[in-house]
Amino acid sequence: MSTKTIDATDLRNNLSATISTLGKDDILFIKSRGKLTGKAIIDDELLEDLLLLKDGEYIADIARAREEIKQGNIYTFNEVFGDVL
Repeated sequence: MSTKTIDATDLRNNLSATISTLGKDDILFIKSRGKLTGKAIIDDELLEDLLLLKDGEYIADIARAREEIKQGNIYTFNEVFGDVL
């Protein structure tokens, strides 16, 4: 796992290129005016691993959701958000 930092302005101006340079185990910390902001970009699988360390029930929920998807228990975008939009 490697960590990198980037200024918020550089990230905004080069978002696509910056994201494409990140590996699965990289964490990108965002700075503003030279100071860390407390914000980061990480891979979703790495996030799940980190959450597992903190909250085992979260991973169980993810496993249940993935099983529901395999079984076809899903909703369309319109079924979920149709009345709101």
